Amino acid sequence: MKKASHSAAARVWGEPVPGRLRYRELPRRILAMTAACVVAAAATLAAGPLASADTTPDPVTAANPPTVAADPLPTVQVDGVVWQQVIVGNTVYVAGNFTTARPAGAAAGTNTVARNHILAYDLTTGALVRSFAPSLNAQARSIAASPDGSRIYVGGAFTTVNGTPASRIAALDPATGEVIPSFKPAPNSRVDTIVATADAVYLGGWFSAVGSTPRARLAAVDAGTGALRSWNPTAAGGDVAAMVISPDRTKLVVGGSFTTLNGSSNPGYGLAAVDAATGAVKPWAVNGLVRDGGVNSGITSLSTDGTHVYGTGYVYGSGGNLEGAFSADWADGALTWVEDCHGDSYSVAPIGEVVYAVGHSHHCGNIGGFPEQYPQIWQRAIAFSRSATGTVKRNSVGNYFNFAGNPSPSLLTWFPKLTAGSFTGQYQAAWSVTGNSDYVVLGGEFPRVNGKAQQGLVRFAVRDIAPNKTGPDVTGAGANPTLTSPAPGRVTVKWTANWDYDNEKLTYRVIRDGQIATPVHQVSQQSRFWERPVLTFEDSGLAPSSTHTYRIFAADPFGNEVRSESVSVTVAAGAAANAPPVAAFTQASSGLTASFDASTSADSDGTIASYRWDFGDGTTGAGMTASHQYTAGGTYPVKLTVTDDAGAIHTTSKAVTVEAAAPVNTPPTAAFTQTSSGLTASFDASTSTDPDGTVASYAWTFGDGTTGTGVKASKTYAAAGSYLVTLKVTDNAGEPNSVSSAVTVTAAEQPGTGLARDAFARVVTGGWGSADVGGAWGAQGSTSKYSVDGSAGVVKLAAAASSGTVRLDAVSSLTTDTRFTTALDRVPDGGGLHLTVLGRDLGGTGDYRAKLLIVGTGMSLITEKSVNGTVSRLGSASLPLTLGVTDTYNVRVRVSGTAPATVQAKVWKVGTAEPTAWQLTSTDSEPALQTAGSVAVTAYLSGSATVAPLQVRFDDFLVQ
Repeated sequence: MKKASHSAAARVWGEPVPGRLRYRELPRRILAMTAACVVAAAATLAAGPLASADTTPDPVTAANPPTVAADPLPTVQVDGVVWQQVIVGNTVYVAGNFTTARPAGAAAGTNTVARNHILAYDLTTGALVRSFAPSLNAQARSIAASPDGSRIYVGGAFTTVNGTPASRIAALDPATGEVIPSFKPAPNSRVDTIVATADAVYLGGWFSAVGSTPRARLAAVDAGTGALRSWNPTAAGGDVAAMVISPDRTKLVVGGSFTTLNGSSNPGYGLAAVDAATGAVKPWAVNGLVRDGGVNSGITSLSTDGTHVYGTGYVYGSGGNLEGAFSADWADGALTWVEDCHGDSYSVAPIGEVVYAVGHSHHCGNIGGFPEQYPQIWQRAIAFSRSATGTVKRNSVGNYFNFAGNPSPSLLTWFPKLTAGSFTGQYQAAWSVTGNSDYVVLGGEFPRVNGKAQQGLVRFAVRDIAPNKTGPDVTGAGANPTLTSPAPGRVTVKWTANWDYDNEKLTYRVIRDGQIATPVHQVSQQSRFWERPVLTFEDSGLAPSSTHTYRIFAADPFGNEVRSESVSVTVAAGAAANAPPVAAFTQASSGLTASFDASTSADSDGTIASYRWDFGDGTTGAGMTASHQYTAGGTYPVKLTVTDDAGAIHTTSKAVTVEAAAPVNTPPTAAFTQTSSGLTASFDASTSTDPDGTVASYAWTFGDGTTGTGVKASKTYAAAGSYLVTLKVTDNAGEPNSVSSAVTVTAAEQPGTGLARDAFARVVTGGWGSADVGGAWGAQGSTSKYSVDGSAGVVKLAAAASSGTVRLDAVSSLTTDTRFTTALDRVPDGGGLHLTVLGRDLGGTGDYRAKLLIVGTGMSLITEKSVNGTVSRLGSASLPLTLGVTDTYNVRVRVSGTAPATVQAKVWKVGTAEPTAWQLTSTDSEPALQTAGSVAVTAYLSGSATVAPLQVRFDDFLVQ
């Protein structure tokens, strides 16, 4: 393929950039071909089993999550190229370079309606949304939605929307497509990426100014008015193609072909993290490994699942090193994994436990996937595991960067076939991918999917929604078996395993002489398009010189079947030697009686004439099945001898064990009572019973890693808290039984050291009342969200983006050690729940705080300071905890000292021992914060969460 002309590049990007070609990898010159590069079309079964990772993986693991099905679902079509899509509820909004749309199934140029560079369609039906029809005068490159879905932001190369001036970006009504007139930023060139928050819209692209104010390819504007903000990082040496914002909205990751950001090249070479408020560069470790920037390479997309950042890159020539995708941790950009599938990648979308990517991968051999083939075979859409499951192997193909030794994901079996399009002149297929828990949607310039006309847009669905009609690929003559007759009476049938777009395990039936209802052989085998082992079946008992036909039927787990042609063979002449029978049997025993079944014995060229049993105790029997009563328990060698109709015999033996039935023991019942005083707890298991014997032993697990024995036990804990105590009793017959109960111990309060304490043993509505020690609780905002129910203080967050704060203003100390237990009634999604402890609160002046961030079932700790309303992060740490809605957690935050002040935090599950070390420690010397302050607790539910209302419960509150 030749390089695209400048006019083709201008057609893709909307504005000519002479001499620059982007987002492409043209076929590379083949430098060398060795035996290692040649891929065999078939392998023997001795090559070993394959990992199953498709729509029906067995078992489902982190390395083998289920993918969507490869069935292309009917979707509205376009006459150009789709660059990006965004999903809001059940509607998909599309940005690209096209002028008409038509229904699924309609041929190009027929049944069209005008849609100028933007449209919307129904996610579940694929049908065009007729009511949304804004018109742009040039292509759209990016599209995003406000967090609440009330606005659609579109960016690109256009200068008018619906005939009204709109310079490269506009805000639209999601229902009508009308322009929202209050939003009027004016970048002076193309906008390629947009990130929208509730109060700000971040732009990236090729512009050098917004209005008359200089901005080097990055800018932020007010979400309501479009007024330019002070945020002003500088990208130099290339453009900005992608951005993504952190779940807590404090940091953006930026990608593109720039070579420095704010003058820094690491991070800053095609990839960097910046502060969402100041634009300052922040640590981003993965840029030390992934280096795509400049004229010939760049980062093409960025996305997030709330825990990790995912990106893709391209390289054409020198200046870059990654053509695949990577995953990095949000905290500091540390690499999670990298996939080294050669071939430019354009977009990536993490959905559940699967990461989908589009581009034109042609060699995934470095991570255990398909190898390089000649001529190249380009996979336009592929999928990986969200988790790292292996390591990258040393590159062996072409002059590529060596990522060997870095963690890598698993390549999953999802290989829809997208045909390259010609609209952009770059001969690509898909340019973008996104989705939700039910659907994956692709956009690009492809004209066909899986051989069926479907231009520019296509949907795929999970197994429970999809039709699951995409079956094995090879049919007819391509699936024919090879037949030989090595001896009289025998035929050897060999065939190459088929392959399937979204299922590895296929079932094969060997059909002889057209008898479809009675196949002579059936076998299941895993395969993928580059790993197709040769399967073999030996047919016997055939008449010498007779002629027979054979066909191979291959089916996927959903019953989609393909068939080979009929192939004939003549059996070798001569007398066929008798094949001896094969003896086999199963056995079962109950008490002293054993039963035997020899129906699995077989004779390939005749019948079994007789069965003879030797029961191993001096007695014998006959018949296909037999039962024998032994006189004493023990293990006996049982022997079966079968004789076929030609007199040949075969013998097999197995050991059978029988034993007299023992009286059924009734297990004991474990029970105990408990008392506590300070840090010491006492336990009494004398109420445990055994109805048919005695309790022989008592074993205690105290919940802090220590154990004990005896009917009664006493334990002094090292720290206050709740511990899950388990008693295991064993009776005189060895039967165990266990019971668990939580015990709470508290440290004795030292005179003069207790600042506040609250057990919430009261009932209050419209607030929290007064603490047991420490004065009245103050509450921020509407009091209806606060209550005490006799066992806990409750904050109810009734909607997304809502918060509640309670404080003890009567507490004032330079050193505070705050601890409490907390529990949620739902798992927070979206940007998660932010539970913040203000350990030194100076009111409007500021505070030192520690935040527990819960996103999904994951947890992390963040320390911060607030000075006159400006919040700055001091440190962060991931926690080795998984949230469960039935779980309760201990939270402890300590603020102490001056110049520097030290902020420390730890979180652990109730019933487990308190960690010895603090999980996060930060220091700071902010002058305004070096005096005594009060304590407060805030709960905030993110604006993107969908689980409201959500209740946060607090108990055992203590400040020392």
